[in-house]
Amino acid sequence: MANPADRRRSARVEVLGRIQGQVVSLDVPIQVREISLGGMSVETPRPFPVGSVNVFMLTLGDGAGIDVAGRIVYSRPSADANRKFFVSGIQFIDQDDRNPTAPVSGLVTKIS
Repeated sequence: MANPADRRRSARVEVLGRIQGQVVSLDVPIQVREISLGGMSVETPRPFPVGSVNVFMLTLGDGAGIDVAGRIVYSRPSADANRKFFVSGIQFIDQDDRNPTAPVSGLVTKIS
């Protein structure tokens, strides 16, 4: 079976707490773990239905932010025994990961 990282068109950038966010319609906080031009991996206090589409508000520490729509690709419990959270993979649906002027591109450039 191929490694999922090998299927990505753009490399993920480890964020390490530099981007905060929330699911706009649900007012659920998210902690961005990694982000790329095509998607992101997040930690959340609850799971999301696979295939559901949500709008995420992403904010940098300097206040710069964007709203992006994304489809949940997977959502599973964390293996961390010290705290309970879920890790979800999100594929951006309103971004062209080959377009350097896409809003996510500017955010990824700022943290790279």
